[in-house]
Amino acid sequence: MRLLRVILVLAAGVSALAGYLQERRRLKVMSALPPREARDYYETVHARDERVLLAFTILLVVGAVAAIAVTLARHDVVAR
Repeated sequence: MRLLRVILVLAAGVSALAGYLQERRRLKVMSALPPREARDYYETVHARDERVLLAFTILLVVGAVAAIAVTLARHDVVAR
């Protein structure tokens, strides 16, 4: 169990660092563009991020439903 916690903390740290570096890169790209192109770039990236977050949320919901189904099946609650 301790190893799982360490893995989760490391994964969260790597995820946070990757998000920071990605945002830094985006700001660098946007600062080099003219205002109109920078806004278009921001809107495009924002729309893509929204789609990725939606897909990730759906994946988490499907995983949660599957975990509940497996738990109920193991405890024979569904059969009763």
